Amino acid sequence: MKFSVACNFDDALLDGLKPFPVYEIYGKLTSDYFGGGRPSFYLPEVDRPGVERFAKKTHDCGIGFNYLLNASAMGNSEYTREGQRQMEEMLDWLDGIGVDSVTVANVFFLRLAKRRHPRLRVRISSHRYTDNARKVRFWVDNGADYIVVSEVNIHREFRVLEAMQKAAQGVELQLIVNNWCRQDCAIAGNHAVGLSAASQTRGRGFPLDYCSIVCNNIRLHEPVNYLRANWIRPEDLHLYEEMGYGNFKIVERNTPTQILLDRVRAYSERRYDGNLLDLVQNYAYPEEKFGDKAKDAYSYRRLFKYFIKPQSVNLLKFRKVMDFGKTASVLYPLRGPNPVQINNRDLDGFMERFKTAGCQDLDCEACRYCHEWADKAVKIDPAWRSRMGDVYQDLLGEIDSGSFWDPYLKTIREALRL
Repeated sequence: MKFSVACNFDDALLDGLKPFPVYEIYGKLTSDYFGGGRPSFYLPEVDRPGVERFAKKTHDCGIGFNYLLNASAMGNSEYTREGQRQMEEMLDWLDGIGVDSVTVANVFFLRLAKRRHPRLRVRISSHRYTDNARKVRFWVDNGADYIVVSEVNIHREFRVLEAMQKAAQGVELQLIVNNWCRQDCAIAGNHAVGLSAASQTRGRGFPLDYCSIVCNNIRLHEPVNYLRANWIRPEDLHLYEEMGYGNFKIVERNTPTQILLDRVRAYSERRYDGNLLDLVQNYAYPEEKFGDKAKDAYSYRRLFKYFIKPQSVNLLKFRKVMDFGKTASVLYPLRGPNPVQINNRDLDGFMERFKTAGCQDLDCEACRYCHEWADKAVKIDPAWRSRMGDVYQDLLGEIDSGSFWDPYLKTIREALRL
């Protein structure tokens, strides 16, 4: 068992990882020409000297550094002279500072890096949704050194996972253990493309994470989605090890250090007694677990930098986003207990069904196995649920109707009529 852990560029993270079987950390610049798998507003602030310094310190601790070049779309800029110049300059820099590997979500980047920078090992991103043996063989045949298995749909399909392991021909397959995207999410590809644009230096749009808002609204109204998600509990790692999997990835890069270390400890010890969301939720982090570096993610400075764009959206409607951020603890730390509780011990035995049967040939609404477990295990504070439902209805109503982009004069006139 070995872990690849999200990098938040906090020195305390490296010190805290020393007791655990961590072989690498992964991260990237807050923004760069090509972008990546998370929006800039979601990531810790770091520049090139910061990455270089942190990569050196990582190596001093005996841990590798994986740099993410995992944008799902770049507007075909990679096939232009400027795009080629940018890529060569980026890879030269990464090679020069001793980065061990890069993660890509583009077959061209895979082939380019393997030919022009053979020292760098190349990993295929989970955003390529590798979920069967044929896809594994494609990436192996094109020179991949590692492949991250799809993050949305395959972790409980044991027969498929076994076939993928055989097809890998010695190339390591990596499983993300604590992603909580909805199972078989139909809009995962759209989401990945939008996130890529939101971390590109040339991007000028408003970083509205619409797909995330839609999915969290669905999760609120259909709590079964908390359980159908593609996570792996610490107690169930052995099921995957028995199939030959031993390379596990722990997310997210916006996570405060203490919470990241809690997650690494739980998976290392193969047990967690607490709320499952402590391990898998990518927001609503408790305020008391924030260090100084993590607090900056919720500063007014970053709010103005990424969201105050009067030419892109109607800022008189931005209050709707703030209401969402405060109520869901997305743009703000969590104060008090998490309004959603899933006692991890209540899920003991949940995986038994999947040892002998998968889900891809079933309609969830006909099966209802996960629904029955969710009825028992998922507890949502009713007052918060009602308030959150109103917030989603209000925000999505503004976005879907187009009024989020209304002219300012129209909004003022409507307000005066009230």
